[in-house]
Amino acid sequence: MESLFNTIYGWTIWYSQELDNYLYEAVQGYLHNGLVMVITSFVICMLFYYVFKPVRRQIFWWFMYFAIDAIINFLFAIYYTMTPLVNNEISSEDSWTNLDCIFFGISDILWAFIAFAIFSLLFKWWSPCKYVPFVKF
Repeated sequence: MESLFNTIYGWTIWYSQELDNYLYEAVQGYLHNGLVMVITSFVICMLFYYVFKPVRRQIFWWFMYFAIDAIINFLFAIYYTMTPLVNNEISSEDSWTNLDCIFFGISDILWAFIAFAIFSLLFKWWSPCKYVPFVKF
């Protein structure tokens, strides 16, 4: 599972090599962020399709639920990568910048969107919102 998330996040390395090394070698950061991304996307998608089931403006609400998912994943990625910087848990030559943390959060948003879209394709068929977000797919 860890190698899967390492590969997935490896496709969108927009941040420094120091942060990548920290997430890959020092802690299992890609695994933790990947699991949070998949679980939150799954839960929020299930809430949209089976719990709240909006009747009107379904596309609008689909994007709102994705925005909630994106915000949760972005904040978790920022928290996960900023905490070692704030607590001085890493050496000064291995440190990364705040901008690297933001770019990792943006990368997490991208993968959360892909996970949310895949879960939407899986769960929409048995819901009253079966034409959201793709009408004929």
